[in-house]
Amino acid sequence: MYHVLLVDDEENVLQILKNTVSWQEMGVDLLLTAQGARQALEVLERQQVHLLITDIKMPGMDGIRLIRRVKEAYPHIRCILLTAYGEFEYAREAIRLGVENYLLKPVVREEVEQTVQKALDNLYGGMQNGESLLRENILRRWANGTITEEELSERASVLGLNLYLPEYCVICLVKKREGDVHTFRTACVELLSKQLEICSFWDEKGRYILIAGGRKLDTEELENQLSRLAEQQMESRVGIAIGVSVSDAGNLHLSYRTACDSVELSDLDQPEVILKSSSNGPDIGTEGLVEEVRFLFFSEEERTRENGYQHLCHKLYRSVRNGETDKETALLLRICMRVLVTEFPLHKELQEKMFGVKWKMEKEQTEGAFLEEAGKILRHAQDIFMECLDLYSPVVQLAIRYIRKSVMEGTGGSVKEFCAINGMNPAYLGHLYKKETGIFFNDYLAGCRISRSIILLRNPNNKIKDIAERVGFASVSYYVKCFRENKGISPARYRLGLTD
Repeated sequence: MYHVLLVDDEENVLQILKNTVSWQEMGVDLLLTAQGARQALEVLERQQVHLLITDIKMPGMDGIRLIRRVKEAYPHIRCILLTAYGEFEYAREAIRLGVENYLLKPVVREEVEQTVQKALDNLYGGMQNGESLLRENILRRWANGTITEEELSERASVLGLNLYLPEYCVICLVKKREGDVHTFRTACVELLSKQLEICSFWDEKGRYILIAGGRKLDTEELENQLSRLAEQQMESRVGIAIGVSVSDAGNLHLSYRTACDSVELSDLDQPEVILKSSSNGPDIGTEGLVEEVRFLFFSEEERTRENGYQHLCHKLYRSVRNGETDKETALLLRICMRVLVTEFPLHKELQEKMFGVKWKMEKEQTEGAFLEEAGKILRHAQDIFMECLDLYSPVVQLAIRYIRKSVMEGTGGSVKEFCAINGMNPAYLGHLYKKETGIFFNDYLAGCRISRSIILLRNPNNKIKDIAERVGFASVSYYVKCFRENKGISPARYRLGLTD
């Protein structure tokens, strides 16, 4: 659990920060305040602090000087700066000092929570402080779609990021086998920089991410260029996935997601360097099947699971075209993998466990043979699912079951309610949940609500506002906002199978 120190010479700013942010739900069990830098230094002498959030302009010692003192005496402390428009030179100095990020006044609750969560993510992951930390934080949040358009635009002007190029796409490089691939990564950047604007970072799963921007991005030509480069350098230890191109910088997360899907849903033991995804955008049919499988994996009734497996296998067989049963078998493998990687993002052996079995991928199977093989895939994935779930502590397992039950019943659900029912400290649960799952409690809750709504969207008789209420959103506008952040389009357009 973490300790946060808020520093500002204005009491009303401290109160706003204290009262508008869900500190405990993010694992913060001690929130300290100081009216000015001198008082902050006194607090630091008495209390252990993990994260410092300080204003720039304060009488006596300003925020920059305070951060400099803190970095010298307490280098482990993460720092976030509060600043105002027109104070960007201070922000640039803070970047050189290695701040996590800076927040513009007047503060916005959503932006504060996203920034603090990212700082805590870095604490959880043990990421080192450094001059490039803020830039990498912004690039990660841009790719993940967890940064507002206003914040991204303002940060881009300070960091020198170009958000006005005609097209963008994400290129993901992953190491498939042991060995140093630094030379190949460098060669990729050099090659692509001749024609495109490139910026790069490491994501939370240790994948090297390139954000490419330019005119008329031809993803197929990019694949050919990088494939030839790998062949020239005789490099077979890497996998390369290229996401869909997008014409709006705000939709970069769609490209990032398709690139990551190609990596996570591929058998990395195969020799191919270029990793391909099965689709280039949201597929309500496939995602509906993903949610069916997820529901069955969580079901505690064996009979319910077996009946569901049989129904799902028959549905897949009815979808077979031109007798090509291998395509439906491959689809089922991807569906199972998607459930596993989204539920257990910290588990690194999922692909090996799922693809390590030699499945029968025959092009023309009889109905009986297909149903038998599909059933084996589902049961094998279920075993992996339960094995991963059982690795969580009883408290976290209970929390996951609570979240799923509250979403199914549309009762809302929250960290505070769960802790009140089970007599727990919200800060302790928030810390434990994030530590074990790699996801914040509230983020998982929101994701479950969106996932459940996808199944409900398939019924055209379900109105959007009714779906929002049924899955536990406080308002339809907030549901639409969360859905857009998650899928890149509105629920109504998603239902039609369209993309922006």
